[in-house]
Amino acid sequence: MAATRRSSRSRGKLPWVAAGLGALAARDAHAQSNLDFRYLYYKESGGRTQVLNPWIYLNNDFGLKGGALTLLLGYDTISGASPTGAYPTTDGTTTASGAASSSIPLAEYNDTRKSATLSYARKFGAHLPSVDLSYSRENDYLARSAGMSDAWTLAQGRGTLHLGVSFSRDVVTPVTTGVSQDKSSNALALGWSYILGERDLLDVSGSITKLSGYLDDPYKIVPVGATTVPEHRPDARSRQAILVKYAHHLGDTRAAFKTSYRYYWDDWEIRAHTLGLVYEQRAGEKWIVSPELRLYTQGSASFFAYEFAAPQTYMSSDYRLSALDSWLVGLTLSYQISRGLVLTVGATYQDQQGRDRVAPLVTPPAAALSSALFEDDDGGEGGGPGLVSAADLTIVTGTLGLSWRY
Repeated sequence: MAATRRSSRSRGKLPWVAAGLGALAARDAHAQSNLDFRYLYYKESGGRTQVLNPWIYLNNDFGLKGGALTLLLGYDTISGASPTGAYPTTDGTTTASGAASSSIPLAEYNDTRKSATLSYARKFGAHLPSVDLSYSRENDYLARSAGMSDAWTLAQGRGTLHLGVSFSRDVVTPVTTGVSQDKSSNALALGWSYILGERDLLDVSGSITKLSGYLDDPYKIVPVGATTVPEHRPDARSRQAILVKYAHHLGDTRAAFKTSYRYYWDDWEIRAHTLGLVYEQRAGEKWIVSPELRLYTQGSASFFAYEFAAPQTYMSSDYRLSALDSWLVGLTLSYQISRGLVLTVGATYQDQQGRDRVAPLVTPPAAALSSALFEDDDGGEGGGPGLVSAADLTIVTGTLGLSWRY
């Protein structure tokens, strides 16, 4: 396993056509430009992935006739370790609580990612069309995408139909082989935003993404019997999602809450639910306090397992394709330093637990791999003494931002 590996973080291919574009159509007629700086710190437990991500966002608004030009520049430094997909083991020792000390096989890696997105939008009557181009590069991954979208104001200004398409043509060049592989995606999103009243806003949207080409993770392996082989996934994937967002202003309390629900499904048989809650409270004239809560659950892919008794056409032991649950809490504080200048500080804590759990091998002596697999009667969902999952981890993030409107 090479020391340098591609980041395990998923990459969205529809950055500018997600739900919420309706708000752009109602912007003021006069020019309103802004320059934002953000710094993100991301850290997984157990010595896994760590990301340092500064980015700069520039939006220059030339007014209704001139349109708006935006530029997003990012630079990620990624390091740490990631599960290889090999079977979990234990060295036979016990912790202070009396439980066996288990180990998820990891491979160290480091990488950098440079990215840029350029977008232009201009209002024409009730329409706000936009186009964007994105480019990013890592040691072994080249991503290029283009997108077009429109936000169409209807219903006497109370409703907005937003739609968009995007296309990506990526190249994966694993450091272990040096052989380039093509990967592509085509995506479509459609949604409707509507002002329900003076204090209520509803947005409903859906998206579909078709992926094809090289969809394997070249650095993952799969236990088959007493040996391991490279994982292999289908060379096509259809992904769908429905997103509902609702916002309500609480009036005299100077507060608002936002809630969202997302249902996701694909033809790899993964099903996922996400529920998000955000509360925003003004404190004085300069502070905004925003706690948040997010709950997430997903099922496993049809070809996921921690061990296979015999080779199959498609096999993966990547925990990201397993059944798992997670919850996240966070807090963001915004402070208005002066007119047009806002400082933002935020942090989140996430706990993730896998539902596909196994009993680790005891080494030494090595037990037969086929006898080490253990699942509950209900298919492995739920825990048990000594059972582990590569999906078990905690994640902390911290953000620091400065926004200047001019």
